Amino acid sequence: MEKFLIIIINPKSGNGRGEKIWKKVKADLQKRNVPFRSFFTQKQGHAKELAQQMVHMHHENTRGIIAVGGDGTIHEVVNGMRNYMHIPIGFISAGSGNDFARGFKLPKSPGEALNHILGFKMSRSKQYDLGELRPGLRRHKSNYFANSVGIGFDGEVAKRTNEANYKDLLNKFGLGSLSYIFTLLKLSMTYEPYALKLKVDGKEYAFEDVWLVATANIKYYGGGMMICPDARPDDGQLDVCVVHNLSRVKLFFLFGTVFFGLHTKMKEVTMLRGKEITVESDVPVTMHADGEVAGTTPVSLHVLPKEFTVI
Repeated sequence: MEKFLIIIINPKSGNGRGEKIWKKVKADLQKRNVPFRSFFTQKQGHAKELAQQMVHMHHENTRGIIAVGGDGTIHEVVNGMRNYMHIPIGFISAGSGNDFARGFKLPKSPGEALNHILGFKMSRSKQYDLGELRPGLRRHKSNYFANSVGIGFDGEVAKRTNEANYKDLLNKFGLGSLSYIFTLLKLSMTYEPYALKLKVDGKEYAFEDVWLVATANIKYYGGGMMICPDARPDDGQLDVCVVHNLSRVKLFFLFGTVFFGLHTKMKEVTMLRGKEITVESDVPVTMHADGEVAGTTPVSLHVLPKEFTVI
């Protein structure tokens, strides 16, 4: 049987951009006589369900599994592929943040992304690291993350941005990444920092007045911010950025520098790196994984070296 692509489309991604982009991609695939099977998501978590079902049923005949959507869509697809990570994963950007495409150096144009996918050869493939997150330390089932995990202020930003009406409005004009900035500015006036304990490869740290802890597999975050400028998805490490003891006034300065990675020079920013990370706090603190709300602390994180192949 001829191998085919499995394509999972989030039609609502980017406020409808997902469906529009898919129409063009579909026409191109048909023109080239490329075998594929396509599926639309209908609810949050559906991309994970579809990926799980399809790779289980067709893993022997699957050429690759492609996500058409945003960072949340590719996050779900990756999590649906547990036990089948040998199948290559492709991505056609249609979201607002699109950090996955930036971090893995994938084409942003749908046409170029499709050409990249169709020209892929397993013999020239490269495997990348994944992160694994387990809320409640060891008591809960783990999830994968390809980009990053944000704990604290940015976890709340992700949560409130995903719930905000202006995200859809900005997506209509192709300015979806600004929705994070709007939420960030609004929340910065009311958010209360917290204390936490952090353990990186067995070494313990204690921080007071923490705004956020970002654990990153790639350098990009929240729509292009370079939260961990040295993070690479092929080094077998996770990079950690802790922002603490920072005044609200200086917080705005940090936001102005983070898009260039210059925040790392501030004394209120601590950069760490390791393979095994745990975060505990006196009160539950919101966190996100690849921009999707992922529960609260405590949490354990670790890297899975060379776990998946990105087309």
